[in-house]
Amino acid sequence: MTARILVAVWIVAAVLGLSLAQSPARAEEESPEDLPAGKGRDEAFYGCTACHGFAIIRQQGMNRERWDATIQDMQVRHNMPEPDAADRELMLDYLAIAFPPRQRGRPNPFLNR
Repeated sequence: MTARILVAVWIVAAVLGLSLAQSPARAEEESPEDLPAGKGRDEAFYGCTACHGFAIIRQQGMNRERWDATIQDMQVRHNMPEPDAADRELMLDYLAIAFPPRQRGRPNPFLNR
């Protein structure tokens, strides 16, 4: 009986931990002012935080084409509503400037000669 209780407690703890870990940060916890200033910041912030926290955006670094493909992917895979054309352009411009591609890994010291 004790083993069953422990297993049940473990399952409940795992489910609660998983649901808490996956709960998105909501707009009331973040604000556009937490992000780099720029034209399109509000559109990008509210367009993204409708489904997930902006922290996931801050972790990315992509060019404009990749940001566009990511928005398209969100529409197809996650049923994200399509932003109107003007808002989409503002979002893409902002994301590409505020969160551009980053160098991954360590630089090769032999290429800098």
